[in-house]
Amino acid sequence: MNDLQALFPNGFQLLAILLMAGTTYFTRIAGYLILRKGKISARINAVLEAAPCCVMISIVAPFFMTDDPITLISLLLTVVYSIRFNFALTVIFSVLTQCLLLHFF
Repeated sequence: MNDLQALFPNGFQLLAILLMAGTTYFTRIAGYLILRKGKISARINAVLEAAPCCVMISIVAPFFMTDDPITLISLLLTVVYSIRFNFALTVIFSVLTQCLLLHFF
């Protein structure tokens, strides 16, 4: 496999990415769709806002159980990014960090 092919996901990886994105999006809108005709209290709104983060944590959490130093460094930098930047930038930075660390080490 050449280096260019390694940058792009194969069919199964792409399917997994799309399913995770769909699951995250569904958890984001499902509560709002179910409760769209009723009044949403501040407490219910807080629960609805927290649901996508719970899904993302369940996807990422198993990676913390590794002994691979590159993955652990990437996870640490992702935590640092998440304190400073919004979610979209954190995802972009974390993917780039992992790619660069894997490429150079």
